[in-house]
This record gives sequence, C-alpha cells and structure tokens, in this order.
Amino acid sequence: MTRVDRPVGDRAAWDGSPEAVAALRDVMVEHASTGTLRLVLQQLTLREAGREIGRHEVIDAISDVGGNLVAVPLAAAVRADASSSQRLDAAIARLRADIAAELGAADSLEVVLDADGRRAVHLVLRVDVTPQEVADGAALPALRDGAHHIAHQSHALDDLRDRMAEPAPGPLRRAWDAVTAPLRRAR
Repeated sequence: MTRVDRPVGDRAAWDGSPEAVAALRDVMVEHASTGTLRLVLQQLTLREAGREIGRHEVIDAISDVGGNLVAVPLAAAVRADASSSQRLDAAIARLRADIAAELGAADSLEVVLDADGRRAVHLVLRVDVTPQEVADGAALPALRDGAHHIAHQSHALDDLRDRMAEPAPGPLRRAWDAVTAPLRRAR
C-alpha cells in the first residue's frame, strides 16, 4: 500500500513523514513574520541533457499585507543561519529518504504549510528543468513558489486569511476586559 494519492497532472500528494514535515515547519516558522498564512518550500532538480546538475530551492512565506497577498522570500534568511540551515537540510534529507524508500527519487519536492495547521507534500518523480530556464525567470509550470500559489490558489489563501483573522471584540468583551484588566495585573 502506498501513501501517494490524488495525482494532479504529474504531481501527486504524499502523506508520509509527518515528523520531517513538522521539523521543516519549525525551522521555517522561525524566519517568517507574524501573520504568515502559508509557508512553501520547493526543491526542484535541475537537469542538463537529462543529467542531474543541481537543485533550485524556494522557501517563501505568503502573508497578507494591507489586504494583499504577498510572497516573501525566506531562503536567504534560513540559509544565512547555520543552525537553521543544518536543521532544514536534516529534515529535507529525512523526507527525501522516506520518499525514496517508497517511490524512488523525486525531482520536485514541494511542502506547503498553512497557518491553520494543514500540511501537504507534493511530488513529481521526473521533471526536466534546466538552470537556464530558472535563471530566465520564465513562468515554469514546475516552479511552485509563493507567487505561483498566490496566482493559482488566491481563493484558498483568501479563505485561509479569513479563517485565521481574529474577530474584533464586541462591546461586552471590551467591557469585560476593562473590568478584569486590573485583576490580571495584580497577579
């Protein structure tokens, strides 16, 4: 029995390795601002003439800034912190090992972590992307960074933003807080 389900095009959702995904979240959250709606990590294998020559990595936070969804790159901050970088690499290595044990190597590994606790791992086992295609900044279907999520999943992100927003306290709550504030300070 496999833990891969719901193929979408060449992509498939994978539900294994919750500990590795939690470790990824712990590292990325340290570098994200308060109010981040979604964290996205993608590692995309780069190939030249069919031969693997490296990986392109994206670590983005998607936040609501004044009512607009904005992708904020986090990779430089995460990689600049030696401890965070080591913990991230260890979590990715564990996740990749679990995937490889079940399915083989994945050329595209995408981890999506929402503020409401939802987590998703998406895989593409084989994809051909060259370093030049990434450098050109072309809108590659295989590249699933924060901007891609905003462009293609804005409705879901808007819904997440609405669910995560705290309701404004009503007049009774404000009155109760005013009455109990001196008691809380006295403790």
